[in-house]
Amino acid sequence: MTIESLQPVAMDKSLQERIAGARGAIEGRLATIVPTAQTWPARLHEAQRHALLSPGKRFRPLLCIFVAKGAGFDGEAAIDVGCVAEMVHAASLILDDLPCMDDAELRRNQPTTHIAFDESTAILTATALLNRAFGILSRLKHVAAEKRIELVDLLSYAVGSKGLIAGQMADLANSDPNASIAEIERLNTLKTGALFDFSVEGAAVLASSNAAQRAALKDFSYHLGLAFQLMDDVKDTVMSDAQAEKSVGRDVGKATILALAGSKAAMDRLSGYIESAKDALGRAELSNIDTLNAVLDAQFSFLKS
Repeated sequence: MTIESLQPVAMDKSLQERIAGARGAIEGRLATIVPTAQTWPARLHEAQRHALLSPGKRFRPLLCIFVAKGAGFDGEAAIDVGCVAEMVHAASLILDDLPCMDDAELRRNQPTTHIAFDESTAILTATALLNRAFGILSRLKHVAAEKRIELVDLLSYAVGSKGLIAGQMADLANSDPNASIAEIERLNTLKTGALFDFSVEGAAVLASSNAAQRAALKDFSYHLGLAFQLMDDVKDTVMSDAQAEKSVGRDVGKATILALAGSKAAMDRLSGYIESAKDALGRAELSNIDTLNAVLDAQFSFLKS
């Protein structure tokens, strides 16, 4: 498959409306999920809203909502589980941008949280968002206690020392020029794939998916995570801060697939990841595959340029 074949096709009006409606529901819920900026301590809550409500594609919650719906679950809990993924994602970005990590100044076209406020507030903000995420899962409406417990367990694993945090630790030490592609993929699976796993598996839990469907969805999220991180590495190299809407050039000196394999091989591998993700999605036999493919195409639309 070539990069050109992955260009997004024109989206019909019904698909646009479906995705826009889901995104509107996500934005509405995110706005109410954390306290107002005037709530004491005001600076902390202002920072939370700065990080969480900044303009974003809401890719993870969209995945959660549409996978759940395609698997047969159409309740409001899917919005909350998706918003939990967005909260944890926002928290991880706050920490990733800190001076002791990537030392970034721009995120989603606005100053990073530690620049807009200060480092102490940024760390506390990330901690508060993460804690609130677990609280949301524990109180999901019209979801059986057993499923809520499973969702909490899934999130704790996705974020923990064998998931997102492990990936961040590995990334901080990622300077071995002799690293293999397999080693880099393992890092990317932890750092980026963990929250995709939670978003998709969380949807499967809500929908009571069978073992075969869950296995296909897990394969989907695995390849999606690899594609997303490689896309991010490409953006870090070829885009300006304004184009990427964040500080770029943060991968210099790191062992990435792009650095090891070169641009052509990296783009071919990216095409392969996306193809594998879509193949796995097809095996999941969801009822709304057209909507999910449209969401994927929009996310990877920069490939057309």
